[in-house]
Amino acid sequence: MNLAELAAKVNKLEAEVQATRDIEAIKKLQYAYGYYLEHWEEEQLIGLFSHNPKVAVEINDFGLFKGWKAVKECYKFEDHYPNYPGMKKAPGEYLHILMPTAGIIDLAPDGKTAKGRFYGFFLGAQRREGALRSLIGAGIWENDFIKEDGTWKILKIFWNDIISSPLDEGWVKTPDMLNPKHKESPPAGPGTTFL
Repeated sequence: MNLAELAAKVNKLEAEVQATRDIEAIKKLQYAYGYYLEHWEEEQLIGLFSHNPKVAVEINDFGLFKGWKAVKECYKFEDHYPNYPGMKKAPGEYLHILMPTAGIIDLAPDGKTAKGRFYGFFLGAQRREGALRSLIGAGIWENDFIKEDGTWKILKIFWNDIISSPLDEGWVKTPDMLNPKHKESPPAGPGTTFL
């Protein structure tokens, strides 16, 4: 093996190592998102998001939030759950264990952006339809990530429920017990959408 071949091999190995590090960082970012969401850790959760103008969150039964101000509003927990108005911390009865699994991450060739698909499985205890309910659910995240100053951030989240069911009834009998819609929000400037 000559010097040029050796240099090419080293470069290839360095690129593979960097790609592996990037994928692991994105997985950790996705896991942190689920943890902070579960525990209503608003500041930490918002800190995971990019300030890029294209930042967005779409939750199929909850709303579309485009732009930084809208995303921040989406995760304002005292308004996030209509069944818990004005609460800044999760009440003792509340449970929302959200586990990402089976992640597939595709890095862009330049290593600056990535797309990720994860199944999400959750167990919960939340007030729905006027009563505390045990819930079981699953969905799919289709997320975009961006690397900013060497740190991976969330650019777009799209969550699509597959099932969200009362545990005692199961998904065959009751496949969907949807979230209440997000509270009506005033327009927050150009490029911002609330549904």
